[in-house]
Amino acid sequence: MKSKNKISDHALTIALVVMILTSLGLSGYIWSSDSRFTKIEQTSNQSPNKQVGQKSLREIYMPTKIMYYKGSQLYQVYAGRGNLPLQFSNMTQSLKSVIPEKIGKSKSEYDDLLKNQNYVQLTYPDQITISLFLTGLKKINNGQFNRFFVPVNGQKYIYLGNDADYCLYKIPVNKVKFDNFYQKIRETKTQLPVSLYRLDNMYLTFFEKSTSLPIYSYLTDHQADSYFVYRLLGTGSINQRNSTNSITYSNGVYERLIASKKNNDYEYVNYGETKSPKSVTDKLTSSLYYVRKIGLSEPDLHFFDADNNVLIYQNYVEEYPVFLTGKYNSRAKINFATNGLKINFNSLDLQIPIPNDGSKKKLQPTAEALNQLEAAGYDKSKISRIIVGYTSKVDNDKSARLVTLTPAYYVKINGKWQSINEWITQAQGKE
Repeated sequence: MKSKNKISDHALTIALVVMILTSLGLSGYIWSSDSRFTKIEQTSNQSPNKQVGQKSLREIYMPTKIMYYKGSQLYQVYAGRGNLPLQFSNMTQSLKSVIPEKIGKSKSEYDDLLKNQNYVQLTYPDQITISLFLTGLKKINNGQFNRFFVPVNGQKYIYLGNDADYCLYKIPVNKVKFDNFYQKIRETKTQLPVSLYRLDNMYLTFFEKSTSLPIYSYLTDHQADSYFVYRLLGTGSINQRNSTNSITYSNGVYERLIASKKNNDYEYVNYGETKSPKSVTDKLTSSLYYVRKIGLSEPDLHFFDADNNVLIYQNYVEEYPVFLTGKYNSRAKINFATNGLKINFNSLDLQIPIPNDGSKKKLQPTAEALNQLEAAGYDKSKISRIIVGYTSKVDNDKSARLVTLTPAYYVKINGKWQSINEWITQAQGKE
């Protein structure tokens, strides 16, 4: 009888072991084969020079403003769902192997082209390199630009312009016809009169009159800390340390991720990444690699700003960037430095727009806003940008789902972006 019990016990033990091993095997298979986690792992293993993520380089580095002349008046236009910048990107895809011809650096010629009514202008928020537009371009023909001059009367060249140094390049477009594109621009419902004003090293669009822009509301979502820990720190031995306002996750002495408890701000630091990309193109593509490694959604994500080794990407609503709540106010900010790579990002994801009830906010003429800054004590030579952006307003709580986006002037001073009200309040606090 005892023998039978021993055999039964052994059999039960073996069965349990088999069940456990089978369970572990199935779990491992499911974990390794799940499409979401497989995609994450493949993305993490990509080299910074390889394209990963959802959108093409041309879509991430895409113009965000379109302007055209109606008579002698310049108008900034927006086509809503038509997404004219994306249409332009698709139309010019065939130009990827065209060689641009550099035609000089003349301020007078550049200014004449800015005033030429025979061209539509499309602009980037900051300079990019030609090789991100002409993706088949060799390095020897590369250069920087931020503005397109697109002919509206059948001319055979597009001009690429760099506001910073007035450099112009021309590329032949014999097989690309812009007649239909120009017609769509003329038919857009949103047409705002603007003028061009040079500030620092760029021509900016200034509203000449008080302008009312819509207020939007969005339902939002955000990923849990564990999602970013997995993508950035991996699945090794992760240490966790709590403080009053944040949680710090670390993987050894070289990598850490700091998650705010109060909002959706994160800071990732990798002290082992000490080499900064050398060329402008490498900085742009490498920074995008790290943005995509974080795992941020991309439907409305675009390149926004670059200062040497610091590059910023923002979400856009209509043609305007969204400045998020939190300390860093950007979707992602990448800083390449000799003491390590640092990425500040925000996990708030704008998902579902709430139908607009017609609410708008009136903005004063841009020149008046600039005068306000000077009156507050800011040196005009230190102001490098003034643009319209959207301020996100949300309860100071990570669980908040609804965000309101309100238009405001945003200003860049000494490399830092803040709303005009924040800059003026800051100046008053120093008095």
